[in-house]
Amino acid sequence: MLLAVAVLTQSFTLYGQNDSNSIDRYKGVHILSQNPWYWQYQGEPIVLRGGSDDDNPYQWTGKQLTDQLDLLVSVGGNYIRNTMSDRDKGNIYAFKKVKNDKYDLTKWNDEYWKRLTFFLDETSKRGIIVQLTLWDQFDIGGSQWGKHPWNPENNANIKAGALNGREDFYSTVDRNDSDQIAFQQNYIDKLLSVTLVYDNVLYNINNESSESGDWENYWARYIKKVAAESGKKIYVTNMQLSATNAVRHVMSYGDVFDFVDISQNNQDSKGARGPAHWDYLMFLREKIASYGPVPMNNVKIYGASDGSTNFSAGSETEAIDRFWRNIFGGCASARFHRPSSPNKLWGSGLNERVQTNLKALDMLLEKLNIFSCTPHNDLISPCVSVPSMMEAYATANIGHQYTIYFPQGRFKVNLDPWVYAGKLKLQWLDINSLEWSEPEIVEVRWEGSKHDWGFRGLITLETPSNRPCIALLEIMEE
Repeated sequence: MLLAVAVLTQSFTLYGQNDSNSIDRYKGVHILSQNPWYWQYQGEPIVLRGGSDDDNPYQWTGKQLTDQLDLLVSVGGNYIRNTMSDRDKGNIYAFKKVKNDKYDLTKWNDEYWKRLTFFLDETSKRGIIVQLTLWDQFDIGGSQWGKHPWNPENNANIKAGALNGREDFYSTVDRNDSDQIAFQQNYIDKLLSVTLVYDNVLYNINNESSESGDWENYWARYIKKVAAESGKKIYVTNMQLSATNAVRHVMSYGDVFDFVDISQNNQDSKGARGPAHWDYLMFLREKIASYGPVPMNNVKIYGASDGSTNFSAGSETEAIDRFWRNIFGGCASARFHRPSSPNKLWGSGLNERVQTNLKALDMLLEKLNIFSCTPHNDLISPCVSVPSMMEAYATANIGHQYTIYFPQGRFKVNLDPWVYAGKLKLQWLDINSLEWSEPEIVEVRWEGSKHDWGFRGLITLETPSNRPCIALLEIMEE
């Protein structure tokens, strides 16, 4: 049911503009009460960012996993995706094989659950937040169905013909098929018995869901009920094939879902590129603001090698721009999608370019209190005759800090600090070289007299090279 907006539009104090002792000192991952667009972990506000070379890393073992997690942390990452998927080479199933080479859906493959426990142990140890997806439709789609334990032909529990493929499996709730739901619940119960021990897990129902709303809502309610019975507060979302639909669903069922995942805005075929990507993000943010706000997560940013022929995903350069737009657009998380195969790359994983940009974000967040900022492209204006030639993306805490991301290219814009300021300190961050420029003092130019009605204050910013960069400005006390 749609919750009344009045209930959900609570006022909040921006972090950094209040006594720091007022931060809720929760141990685990929670919505930041002082600014509900973001998360907090171990009592501190946190921007979730990352990348990884697989989407189901719980299936990895030993050094393969720990090396990837260590690399992620070393470049400033703290966020990883984990689908409970089992379709890749080397993956194993949750269920135990019994006589006649069939699986028993009531018995467990201990190695599967050991892998999951090891994964959660290692991420928790490093302070990495896991966004965990319960169901992945691609695990039992197409040729995968023929060999999967959920296929009645391959297990000792379900009657032949009771499930005839992916569509039947994901319509059990709609059909009220209590027999099959019981087996599905048994798996989810086992999964939660492992994951609820940890405080670094966010939950997503489906990967790129095209299932019914009833399916999404049923499992969201179910896992929240199990968690509550265990004395645990968990946060749940869904990921649909349309970012708009994902937002609509969360807003329609606010009693079930706690945050939104807008990953599908981050690919060419389902979202947008360039300034249109930012505009779509702002469109979604406006809708959520009228309802919430709640965190906007991007567990997948598509875009692979610039020479890739996967035109649905987009280029790697665009993926990097999307990463920064999401951060400057006030999103709570941004993660680069994994590369899938040499022939059809969907993402960049944790390659060198991704590592560089994660390090650059870490450098920026050391100087910028992003939790007190809001997207503010209204403060910048182009210095060219064709405004659409400008690409620049701003976030600001007006009267204190302003920062602008410039993609690769040469750009020149005016910034209006909006308040009556005289001087600001300016530094440039060269993202590729990971270097800050020396601080310089810039003065505000006023159109007309400083206090004349309707006149603007302007600072002209011209990118120092054609490399991607960030301008950071801070108002100086006069």
